[in-house]
Amino acid sequence: MSAAAGARRPLESRDLFRFRLVGDPQLSPDGASLAWVRTILDADANRARSEIVITDVSSGQARTLTPAPMSASHPRWSPDGGFVLFLAAPPASTGPDESGNSEAAAPAPPMAVSVAAGGPQLFVVSAGGGDPRQLTTLRGGARDAAWSPDGHRIAFLTFVDPDRGLERLDALVPPDDPYERFNRDVLVSTRARWRMNGIGAFGPYRKHVAIVAFDEAQLTSEADTARPFPEVVLLTLGAFDLNAPAWSPDGSSIAVVGNVRPESDQQRRQYVYLIGVPVHRDSKIAPGGSSDLVTPHDIFGLEEMRWTDLAWSPDGATIAVCGHDGPTGHYGNQHVWLVDVEGRTGRCITEHLDVTFADVAGGDLRGGGGQSGPRWSHDGRSLLLLASDRGRVHLRRLGVDGTLESDPVFGGDRVVFAFSIDASQRTIAALVTDVQTPPEIVGVDLAAPGAAPRALTAENTALLAELDLGSVAHFTFPAVGGAAAGAIVDAWLVAPPRRGLNERVPVILYTGGGPGGMRGFEFVFEYQFHAACRRAVLYVNSRGCQGSGEAFCTSILGDWGGSDAADNLAGLDAALARFDFLDPGRKAIAGGSYGGYLVNWILGHRDDFRAAVADRSISNRTATWGTSDIGHLREFEFGGGPPWETLDDYVRQSPLRFVANVRTPTLVFHAGEDFRTPIEQGDQLYQSLVWRGVPARFVYFPRENHDLSRGGQPWHRVLRLEKYREWWERWV
Repeated sequence: MSAAAGARRPLESRDLFRFRLVGDPQLSPDGASLAWVRTILDADANRARSEIVITDVSSGQARTLTPAPMSASHPRWSPDGGFVLFLAAPPASTGPDESGNSEAAAPAPPMAVSVAAGGPQLFVVSAGGGDPRQLTTLRGGARDAAWSPDGHRIAFLTFVDPDRGLERLDALVPPDDPYERFNRDVLVSTRARWRMNGIGAFGPYRKHVAIVAFDEAQLTSEADTARPFPEVVLLTLGAFDLNAPAWSPDGSSIAVVGNVRPESDQQRRQYVYLIGVPVHRDSKIAPGGSSDLVTPHDIFGLEEMRWTDLAWSPDGATIAVCGHDGPTGHYGNQHVWLVDVEGRTGRCITEHLDVTFADVAGGDLRGGGGQSGPRWSHDGRSLLLLASDRGRVHLRRLGVDGTLESDPVFGGDRVVFAFSIDASQRTIAALVTDVQTPPEIVGVDLAAPGAAPRALTAENTALLAELDLGSVAHFTFPAVGGAAAGAIVDAWLVAPPRRGLNERVPVILYTGGGPGGMRGFEFVFEYQFHAACRRAVLYVNSRGCQGSGEAFCTSILGDWGGSDAADNLAGLDAALARFDFLDPGRKAIAGGSYGGYLVNWILGHRDDFRAAVADRSISNRTATWGTSDIGHLREFEFGGGPPWETLDDYVRQSPLRFVANVRTPTLVFHAGEDFRTPIEQGDQLYQSLVWRGVPARFVYFPRENHDLSRGGQPWHRVLRLEKYREWWERWV
């Protein structure tokens, strides 16, 4: 029987391979075409493979722009719409060493500094199709590429050793000297932040700004493919990192975000810098070399910029940036600041609004990401940007006087997490999701307010027609006790499909990651999988989450395990009272990252859960100061000092204090290359439980980082879900 006839089936873990991930929508300047990223999880190769797709907005017809062997991302239209630049990983090595010498007797070990092993490179292709032209072959790869306003130059970021400058990929050939050859996997660092989750070890390497010239002849020339790569010019160099290059409207300078101060590794504070672009009289890029390096000049700083997208006003006089200048770190609202470029001053235009202007939600089927604003109107009087609100992320319009339009440009019970706009500012392409639909791209007509959005992609429609998904109910309850008591707390319950009459099912309390994130109206494959296995899933936007006001989020600052745990447990009680199909005798608890912390904390304070899963969790906050890639940047949560100065604050908030109380069978997950919540955190918990005789199991994932559940190797992701299922079947 066909799905249309009603023969829908439950979701399975291996359906992960059938979902298509949609990301990074980019409208062409004339609004006629949409470039976007389709990501496929390749079961045979056990990897994600991405391609750039071009969709005709009028007809809906789609074509693949990039060749099949490539894994491409980050499409960006040239100003005239004739070309698309993108990033793609270089081809995999064909032999046991990087030189391609398959007869090498003893292959060299991989380089210790992962970012210096040839990351994605920069390519350009005609928008009409054809063979792409590779523009870079850099040891530090290319990232965050952006066209200059005239379309003749491309700025991007690349990892550079300040003592070496730009290096070509051919520097990766292992040396002949065995001493050097077999010690390439040894890293010596002199900086505090020498590795980062998702990037790996970068040692002395820093992100710097480079530019490369582009000429249409590079694609149309009849010359063979052996023609030399265009010259790359390094604009900045030094012991600091820069991010998010954004060209000024006249193309004379590039704005970036970073911190060039010697103590930058120990600071959260970020600055907006300007970099002048050296040119010849004929407006071409000046030749490379140390004499052409530019000193970044800071014009404005904020204590916290969680997202570093910069937006120049049309007249080039102002830069819009989101962040805050208070001591609340990632808990504080992301406000909108307008920076006077000439005066080097900034003013907050949203201080009167208790709103965070960013997408702080998160799911496990986001592919390719995208740009999230802000974007200026042509007249310079308003901005388009995202705002998070009680589980929803809407596209809003904000006047430069701080007036927020009452009705969203695009709202509803959904999450918008990326968008682009055409040159005429008539059409928006938005990447959206809701509780029943994974991310897809829709078109919003700004000239017809209130008109229904038009689907521009439908990558998962056929698969969804096969599946019997769990229904998702949203409900609220009041926060009780502690700071922000009385606030409205939002919660969602994913119910198993096809429940029998009077059937009761187990319920899993899923404590979310963060803090400073937001749970809400977004499709989560993991939750639907558990529902398909006949278990309800409850998730709560508890205190410590964004989207419900700054006081709500900051209420747990320096007090993890207090009102945040109380809200999760109160949400469970509210769900049990509200949904009579939940079995109060079969409760389980699970969570990852900060959510894993809450699992560990709650288990040390009550034992009425049948089973638990602590996923990439935190157990000992004292140890995270020196082992987490961001541990030393969170001192504001512990009395403002390191453990040897404020030890009591660290110990007080460590779940390991209460491990003697834990009796609940606990499954512990951790990834070997998790630098955010390092593996020793999960190991400390596991060893303590085994020592005490508590039923426990440890699942170790090699070659994975903190983002395993949403970006890890596909088969590892499937196995992880199956281990969850096995644990629930055994104990719940």
